[in-house]
Amino acid sequence: MELKLKDEFTRDVDYGAGEGTEEEYIYYCPCGKGEIVEEHCNVPGFRNHDVYIRCDECSKKWEIKGSSLEPLNKDK
Repeated sequence: MELKLKDEFTRDVDYGAGEGTEEEYIYYCPCGKGEIVEEHCNVPGFRNHDVYIRCDECSKKWEIKGSSLEPLNKDK
């Protein structure tokens, strides 16, 4: 599913291991009442990538699989 970008942020950070950036991309969720958030931490030793659904309605219907949003399989 293609998501529409709502906002994005980049912050310079220094956690003691070195300088880097944190990036946050915020997308409209499918129902439009919440958001899908994608975070990147680009600091040496702290390279993380998280994606999560910040919407009560969509979190019951959708799940993040890799880099895509898929319908939640109710048969699990």
